[in-house]
Amino acid sequence: MLSGRPVWNEGMLLCPQHMQQQDLYHEQNLAARLGAMTALSWGVAAISFDAGAIKAGQLALTSFRGVLPDGTAVMFEATSQSRPASRPIGPAFPPSMRSVEVFLALPTLREGVANYAGAEVTAGLQRYKTVTRNVFDLTLARSERELQFSEPNLVLLFGSEPRDDYAAIKVAEIVRDETGGFRLNDEYIPPCLAIGAAPALLASLQDLLSLSVTKRRRLAEERRTRDGVRIEFNAQDITRYLFLQTLSGAIPVLKHFSEAPATSPWPVYVELSRLCGALMTFSSEGDPAELPAFQYNDLQSAFGKLTSEIKRLLGLVIQEAFVTVPLRARQDNSWIGELRDDRLQRCTQWVLAVEAEGEQQQVANEVPELAKIASWKRIPLVVKNNVLGVPLKTAHRPPPEIPIRPRQVYFMVTTDDPHWREILNERTIAIYIKPPYDPRRAKVTLMGILARED
Repeated sequence: MLSGRPVWNEGMLLCPQHMQQQDLYHEQNLAARLGAMTALSWGVAAISFDAGAIKAGQLALTSFRGVLPDGTAVMFEATSQSRPASRPIGPAFPPSMRSVEVFLALPTLREGVANYAGAEVTAGLQRYKTVTRNVFDLTLARSERELQFSEPNLVLLFGSEPRDDYAAIKVAEIVRDETGGFRLNDEYIPPCLAIGAAPALLASLQDLLSLSVTKRRRLAEERRTRDGVRIEFNAQDITRYLFLQTLSGAIPVLKHFSEAPATSPWPVYVELSRLCGALMTFSSEGDPAELPAFQYNDLQSAFGKLTSEIKRLLGLVIQEAFVTVPLRARQDNSWIGELRDDRLQRCTQWVLAVEAEGEQQQVANEVPELAKIASWKRIPLVVKNNVLGVPLKTAHRPPPEIPIRPRQVYFMVTTDDPHWREILNERTIAIYIKPPYDPRRAKVTLMGILARED
């Protein structure tokens, strides 16, 4: 409830209560207006702990910038007088507990009791402690006076301690390390005004960005091109292209978030939820209606589940219509490979792609005459006796299952040839192409098209 505005009249006798209630009215009015505009008007903006002290069993908060739930703005550095006193961890963390919560707290303003204490008071239920400082006249800077100022009487509380008379914010969790000592829980995400105050959240965003970029690049490499610029696709590519579209829309936003630590966690949650729901289109598991809700006091739960689910969905493998045979280039104008993938035995069509210097029409005319294809044990005789090997037929456009690449020329492999049957039986292949098709200046790719499953 808002405190009333004091009534000022001519000739009235001023007392401290007038000024106190005037300040209280403006503070409460400002907090109420901010709270009405957004529910996220409080939280951590920046925070740091003394990790060495924690390891030694002493909880020490070295700096903080943020707003408490009652609207009180708090900011202190390591040398500030408002910095809360450190506390021993051991008494609050018995061996039976897995973790202990840490709160930064400020006693609430109470009527009828003293809310200010002397500078020697460092803990208790007084909301403020009094400090004395010399200040200059800001107008002329000629005179200096000693004034009393109030500093928030901040304290650190553990989760098992009562907080009814405090405005408190959970700032950390302490867990035990592998040696039984104490350390901060690196995965904890406090209620934060800016995601830069939550290193775990920033790290998760950077991981998702890296995974998304890698996945998108892999999908982009499989796109069909009509020429060097335009992209084309058919019905068999629709899943791949929808996945690609989803990632292409999400990556710029993820990149912005990972580079903008001043961002509020709310838009980050909205974007991750949208991305997760969109990716569920490609999975038989998961329901967008069951995604975790945004809970400001439990951001770790919401973001932890979201990022884990997105990582799972990014790992989905889109069923390919073809299989590529890994080929290794040699210095004798040949490429060799092994047909180790069992799926290759189910391929009904085979395509050889050649990318080389010179005109594509010239490559299309020359390669069927210059290429020799056989198994590893057969290729020396084929080359020595200058016999044909597995025949190739130029394809002006490859089958629709094969993505078209700029500067590549495609050839259909004759699969009813005895040399090809030997290749399938032995699961080895050697491709020799006479000069000028040097492996240093030419690239050869062999792809098998999988039979459709009814």
